[in-house]
Amino acid sequence: MASPEDVLPPLPADYQISAHDMYQVLSTAMWIGGSSPNFKYETTGEVIKRYADYAWEVQGNMTAKEIAKIFGPSESEADWLIGLFDGPQNFAGTIVTIAYQIAPRLPHPANPNVVVPLFIAFTVITTLIMALRLWSRYKVAGGIQPFDWLAVVGYVLTVIWGAVSVYHDHVNTQWQAFYDKSWYNLAGGLETYYALTVFYPWVMMVIKLSLLLFYYRMTNWNYIRWSVYATTVIVVGTSISAFVVWLVQCPHVRYWEYPWEICRINLKKAQVAFAGLYIFTDIVIWVLPMPLVFQLKLYPRERLLALITFSLGAIACVASCYRLAMLEQYTNYSSQSSTTLIIDAWTITELNLALICSSAPAVRALAIHYAPKILNSLGTVAFASQTGTQTGKKGSIGSSTGSSKAGAQARVTADPEK
Repeated sequence: MASPEDVLPPLPADYQISAHDMYQVLSTAMWIGGSSPNFKYETTGEVIKRYADYAWEVQGNMTAKEIAKIFGPSESEADWLIGLFDGPQNFAGTIVTIAYQIAPRLPHPANPNVVVPLFIAFTVITTLIMALRLWSRYKVAGGIQPFDWLAVVGYVLTVIWGAVSVYHDHVNTQWQAFYDKSWYNLAGGLETYYALTVFYPWVMMVIKLSLLLFYYRMTNWNYIRWSVYATTVIVVGTSISAFVVWLVQCPHVRYWEYPWEICRINLKKAQVAFAGLYIFTDIVIWVLPMPLVFQLKLYPRERLLALITFSLGAIACVASCYRLAMLEQYTNYSSQSSTTLIIDAWTITELNLALICSSAPAVRALAIHYAPKILNSLGTVAFASQTGTQTGKKGSIGSSTGSSKAGAQARVTADPEK
């Protein structure tokens, strides 16, 4: 019998793989890979070629019993696979075309090598910043507060999340496209991504709660505290909802082991929706302390520096927006946008920047404490400067506690415990 190379005509030299054809190739790679446990360590592209050779040998008369015997699925799974292509003849024609005509034209994009360097760099930087923050609270403000301990928990969870993403980078191999990966790697990547996505809401919730608790204890202004209450409800509700949605999205939690099942929820739309809610709370938390800066009596330089310090949170907001854009772009079904490692990279950036920016006031206070002659005129933000020569309690926004220009009194203390 002649081989497919001898019979099938070559594609035109100017042939371009359409988006529809690419979707078909990637889908076939997933279905074939998940239905061929006997060859789970071979790339799905190679397994498709095995199916094509079998289909060519039997002239399209493929049976569920033979597929189960050769490739390892149950007969019911093999029946499902044949049914996806509207029968054995269509199935045979599709996989032979993919294996012997389209495959030579397929691109082979590599995964970006960004996760490991980002994880190492941010872990070093964030560890240093968190250490300075705790030292500042101990040395300058008289003790580590509950919101600092929450930030420490968020830091630990962030490091764990980053470490899991490093494993995700490893199991994904160097290739992006499904047909360049084995089912062992595909399933491992899906499983790890699932773990990261389920874990993410809790990490983000702890970091945001540490900031909200700080704002709550910083002042007794009612509108600030009620804003904190409302934002806390949204943050906690979003995190719980995201967790539950990921647990019930498909009939089976380990959905990658059941490629023939249809999930109840559009995963991409759900992720984008929750990311949008997190960005909304990011903006609220960023804006929340600004009215305090404008209400208190501060010199123009102090007001500007206070605004700059609290405005650093905008950097974390920008990172969250980029993460949302990556969710939109890199969860598409194409050969060069199916990687989730870019999403991992931006999530590492987002979480670490949130911790770094939330620690900026404490680090600045520590700098002022140890360099009073140079920085004394800058004032302190969020903590009192205990130099031993102060005559009154410092404020957490400016250089001293005072009333607003409108005459409203506020308790804005250096130590929320006092």
